[in-house]
Amino acid sequence: MHNKHDLILRAAEKIIAAGGIQGLSMQQVANEAGVAAGTIYRYFKDKNELILELRRDVLAQVASAILADHDKGTLEQRFKRIWMKMHDYGKQRSPANLSYEQYAHLPESNTDEIRQLEMGLFAPLQQLFEEGIKQGLIQPLNPRFLYAIAMEPSMALARSIRRGLIEYDEKDITLACDICWRAILIPNTPTN
Repeated sequence: MHNKHDLILRAAEKIIAAGGIQGLSMQQVANEAGVAAGTIYRYFKDKNELILELRRDVLAQVASAILADHDKGTLEQRFKRIWMKMHDYGKQRSPANLSYEQYAHLPESNTDEIRQLEMGLFAPLQQLFEEGIKQGLIQPLNPRFLYAIAMEPSMALARSIRRGLIEYDEKDITLACDICWRAILIPNTPTN
């Protein structure tokens, strides 16, 4: 790790992924990170601040992973690449992925600041939707609606697969991605 701040974040992430957020204590984090409990308070005011910083960090990790090469290819190719990357990321049993599920819906982490951070980190996805609307290819809905209709199924399927609730092959995932793409298209729009 580059510094103690990152070491503490990774330790908290690992603990939350393994046992949930409710049982997280600063002493556990200190033990996992190999630092004194007082060291944590040099970086974070309290447990809530640590959790919020972890959410910011994980959001940045997710955005970086799924939006790489977001600007290459046709609109459809870009959409499907992002969809598949979201799906692949969601299937992983990584501490970042598992801890995100624990705190994504906490009231403390659904603030204007977090929403603004999400908007900034995921701006390329919103731009993709806006570009499609401007070209007359995609339904003229709010980008958040388009995300819910077309992208959330990617993560929901990944979560079900990760939990062993459904079996699949790559053809199924490719078909699901195509269905999500077609769900937001204006009817009779040619696709690649």
